[in-house]
Amino acid sequence: MASVVLLISAGLLMRALLRLQDTDPGFSVANVLTLRTELPSPKYDLTARRVSFYHDVLTAVRAIPGVQSAGYGTSVPMVMTGGIWNVIPDGEAAGAKPRERASSRYVSPQYFTTLGIPIRRGRDFDETDDRTHPGAALVSESFVKKFLGNGDPIGKRFTFRGDIKLNVAGIVGDVRVRGPEQSSEPQVYMSYRQFADSQGNFYAPKDLVIRSTVPPATLVPAVRRIIQRADPDQPISEIRSLAEVVSNVTAARSVQVRILVAFATIAFVLAAIGIHGLLSYSVSSRQHEFGVRIALGAQRGDIVRMVMAQGAILAAAGVLPGLVLAYLAGRSMQSLLAGVDPADIVTFAAAGVLCVVMTMIGTLLPTIRAVRVDPATAFRAEA
Repeated sequence: MASVVLLISAGLLMRALLRLQDTDPGFSVANVLTLRTELPSPKYDLTARRVSFYHDVLTAVRAIPGVQSAGYGTSVPMVMTGGIWNVIPDGEAAGAKPRERASSRYVSPQYFTTLGIPIRRGRDFDETDDRTHPGAALVSESFVKKFLGNGDPIGKRFTFRGDIKLNVAGIVGDVRVRGPEQSSEPQVYMSYRQFADSQGNFYAPKDLVIRSTVPPATLVPAVRRIIQRADPDQPISEIRSLAEVVSNVTAARSVQVRILVAFATIAFVLAAIGIHGLLSYSVSSRQHEFGVRIALGAQRGDIVRMVMAQGAILAAAGVLPGLVLAYLAGRSMQSLLAGVDPADIVTFAAAGVLCVVMTMIGTLLPTIRAVRVDPATAFRAEA
């Protein structure tokens, strides 16, 4: 019974993990290097100082052989969710009704290209999107559905973060910034050149992302030299590939699954050994009975069916209650199943069949011994 519960629980969690790994995060993880440059205060309090650093680094990085594109952003997806602020569409009075919020990020040109986030409509940012020009914003598809309604969203205006007036310059695909287990809130992306001096450094772009045709790790020495030339005092941290970032999000779940699979395997093996031992003892204690039955004309096939029936009863006694308990266990951990049905038919059927097969195999050797019982030997042993 315990082995059935553990097998099904492990199976459900494994299916949930596979589903998460197959979930499209909204960006492409292959061959992308990420690293962080904090740009601390007060040295980088002014936007002009930060933009100068970004420009120097990005220009040099994009010239590295094998680099396809590079960009800066407030953070990479699944690392930091970004600020969450109220949105007021143009023409709607502030406070007229409760509005859902959207998350914000400041990014440079090529940020979307580098991460493989598709631009569905409109354009990417360019270097003219600075504080002297109207506030351009790229928004996610979920933002359009939630705030902008029907009609062409390009050019529509809205107020963000209380007093920032923005107009939609482009629409990008949705990204699961909070991890593969849940959809993220609508996203608003703003140009890194529009970051105000008074905003502090928390939301300033700090994560450099680089897409290349070569292994990401091979770019690290050249990127280090470029950043040191731009600012010898600038530390570099969190150097890793985007694939590692995504993998780390599900790492804890992977460990849980491995531990549960190990316990399920141990329980399964112990159950198989226990059933085999129980039936072996039962057959050996009934050898005299089998001898009498054969001597009185019972067919060996009758003995086989009797012993196998005993094994089937043991299987049913363990599997059926185990299925019920496994369903209850699945319901209790439904929040961990990432949309997998706690009564998933495939998992329950596979575990049930495996346990039944294990039980019947455990009865095989005792059954063979039962068939080979010699009546004379059984009588002498009883005497």
